[in-house]
Amino acid sequence: MELTLLTHENTAGEEIAKNLRSGKYSDFKVAVAYSRNSGISRIYNELSDFANNGGKTSVIAGIDQSNTSYQALVNLKTFAKENLFVHHDKNFDITFHPKVYLFGNKEIEKIIVGSSNLTAGGFFLNYEANIGVTLDSSKNSKDFQKQVSDYWDNLLQDENTKKCELTLLEKLLESGSVIDERKQKPFKDIIEKISNDLPFKTKKKLKTLPPIVAASAVTVPSVKAKFAMTLSGFDVSSKSQDPVILIPVTALKAMPLFWNFPILYTDSGAGYPQLYATANIRIDGKLLRDQHIRIYYYDKKKEFRLQCEAIKRNGKQGDIISIHKDPNKPLEFEIELLRTGSTKFKAIEPILTNKVSTQKFFTYY
Repeated sequence: MELTLLTHENTAGEEIAKNLRSGKYSDFKVAVAYSRNSGISRIYNELSDFANNGGKTSVIAGIDQSNTSYQALVNLKTFAKENLFVHHDKNFDITFHPKVYLFGNKEIEKIIVGSSNLTAGGFFLNYEANIGVTLDSSKNSKDFQKQVSDYWDNLLQDENTKKCELTLLEKLLESGSVIDERKQKPFKDIIEKISNDLPFKTKKKLKTLPPIVAASAVTVPSVKAKFAMTLSGFDVSSKSQDPVILIPVTALKAMPLFWNFPILYTDSGAGYPQLYATANIRIDGKLLRDQHIRIYYYDKKKEFRLQCEAIKRNGKQGDIISIHKDPNKPLEFEIELLRTGSTKFKAIEPILTNKVSTQKFFTYY
C-alpha cells in the first residue's frame, strides 16, 4: 500500500487528472459534497479522453447548503449519464459532506480522500489536504478495499440517493436546491449581449388585446432537427492543437434552441458560455460512439465554436458536417461527415442556401 499526501503544492486536481490520463483504470467513481463547473472545466480534457477510451464515470453529488450548481450537474451528466446521482437529506442538521475519488478496473485500486470538493478551488487553488492511497495485494489493502467498496455500495443504496435525470435537475433548479451559475455577472453579461442581437424585437405594448381567435391562429416556428454546413479550410487540420470548427454566429442566432443556447450553457470559468455534450460520429462508414464535444461562444473573437476532434482531423475543405439533435436528448448529438461528391453530399449540398463566405454555407432542415 502506497500513501501520498496531496496539498496545495501537489494538488488533488493534478493527481486526479494524472490518473485519468494514465490508461491504468477503466472506472472512476466520485462521492462529493459540492460540485461547480469550474472544477469540471479544469479536468474536462482528461474526463473526455477517459470516456472516449471506454472509461466509466459514476458520481454521487451532494446538493446540500446550495453549494452545487445546476450547470455542474448538467456537465457531469454528459460523462456519467445514467450513473449520475444526487444525495440530499431534508434534515438541515445533516450534510452530505464526503470528498472521495476512486479509480480501478474490476475492483477499486486507487483512493483519494480528503478535503477537496469538485471545484477549481478544491482541486487547484485552496489550501487543501488529501491522502492518495494506492492499493496492492497485501491483506491490509484488501481489507481497506472492501471497506471502501462497501461504503460506495451503501451510498448508492441510501434512500436519499436519487438518480439524476434532466427532469429532476429542472425541479432542483426551480426549487433553488442548486445554484444557477448563469446568474453570475460576467457570464450573464455575455449571454445578454448575444441575446440582444438575436432576431427578436421589442414591440410597443398593445392598447387592446387581439381577439382569442386571432391569437390561437398564431404559430411558432418549430426547431429543426438537423443542421448542415460546409467545412472551410480553418475547420479541418491534422496539426492544429485546438480541434475547433466555426459555426456561423448567424446560424446560432437563427435557431439558438438547436444548440441548447443559452439554457444549458455554463460559465467556462473564463466568463464565456459553454456546453459539454456527447456525440455519435460517423466518418467513412465507421461509427465512433459517445465522443465528447464542447460547444462555446468565444466573446473575444465573437465566434461560436464546436470542438470536435474527429471531424477536425478527418474532414477536408468542402466536405459537409451534418448534425442531428433529438429534442428529447438535449445533451446528445449525431454527427456525420459527408465527403465531397458522395451520394449524401449531393443530396444535402443544394439546400445549403445560407451563405457566410465563399467556403461556408449552412442550413437547418
